[in-house]
Amino acid sequence: MNTEASISLALDGVVPGTRLAEDVRAGDGQVLLTAGTVLTEAALEKLAARGIATLAVARPCDEVELQAAREALELRLRQLFRHCDLEHPDAAARQLFEAVLAHRLEDIR
Repeated sequence: MNTEASISLALDGVVPGTRLAEDVRAGDGQVLLTAGTVLTEAALEKLAARGIATLAVARPCDEVELQAAREALELRLRQLFRHCDLEHPDAAARQLFEAVLAHRLEDIR
């Protein structure tokens, strides 16, 4: 186990740009990704396809990393909400987007 500050997150709460705090292993013990790997969208999709449910990720340790994680999270959510009207302030989709964003931001603080 890595000694740096880490948190365990559900895979769907992890955003591209997040750094792994521990190795990710398949059920048979095979190392899929090593600690320190910076996750990409493709890597997250492959982990989901393999049934990986949670990851131990490094806690952002400074304001620059925290801001980068926030921006990456917002970009990922915008991709998920890409077919919704997020520009209209009264749109239900915008309210849901903001609620999900706030909830997920709690995970990276």
